[in-house]
Amino acid sequence: MARAKRTERAEARRHFRALQAEQAVAGDGDVSVAQKAVAQPRTSLVESLRRGLGQVRAPDVRADARAVPGMVRAKPWILAPYGLMVVGAALAAVLPKGEMSGGTIPSFYVQLAFLQPTLLFFVAGFMAPRAAYLFGALLGLLASALFLVLALGLVGVFGSLDTMNVGDRVVYSLWQLAQFIVTGAIFGWFASWYRDFLRRSQARSREAAEARKREQRRQARRPESKRAH
Repeated sequence: MARAKRTERAEARRHFRALQAEQAVAGDGDVSVAQKAVAQPRTSLVESLRRGLGQVRAPDVRADARAVPGMVRAKPWILAPYGLMVVGAALAAVLPKGEMSGGTIPSFYVQLAFLQPTLLFFVAGFMAPRAAYLFGALLGLLASALFLVLALGLVGVFGSLDTMNVGDRVVYSLWQLAQFIVTGAIFGWFASWYRDFLRRSQARSREAAEARKREQRRQARRPESKRAH
C-alpha cells in the first residue's frame, strides 16, 4: 500500500510539473507575440528602407523598353497620366495670356497636369507594373514636346513668352526637356518603390494577424484539453 501511494504521489507531481511547463511555454509565446506586434511597427519602416536601398540595381533599359508595348496592351489604363497631360496642354493652349495668375480651376489643372506634373510622374510610376522609371521619363518627354510646340507658337498662356526670341524659347524648352525627363524618371522609380513597400507592409500585417488568430485558437483549445485530462 505504501509503495502504491508513493507511486501515485510521484505521478501527481510529474503531472503537476508538466502542466506548469505547458503554462510557462504558453506565457512565453504570448509575450513573444505581443512583443513582435509592438516592435514590428517601429522597425518595419527602417528595415523596408534598408532592404529597398539594398535592392537598387542599374536598370536594363533595353529589356524594359521592349516590355513597354506588351504592358500597354495588357493594361491600357496605365496610359491615363499621358491623357491627363494632353488635356492639360490643350487647356494651356486655349487659356488667355496671363490666366495662370487668376487662380481658377482650369489654371490649377494646367499647373498640376502640365507645367508642374510631378504628381502625374508619380501616378505613372505607381501604375506601371515594370520599368516605372521609363514610364515617368516618357511622360516627361511628352511634356517637353508639348511645351516646345506651345512655346514656339506663343499659344495660349505661352503668349507671355512673346518677349523672348525664338532661340531663347528653344533653349528654355530644352531646359524643360532635361528637367522633365530627369524628374519623371526619379518620381516614377520612387512611386514603384513606394508601391512595393505598401505591398510588403500589407503582407506583414496579414501574416501577423494570421499568427494572432492561430495563437487564439491554440489558447482556446487548451482549456478543453485540460478538462479532458
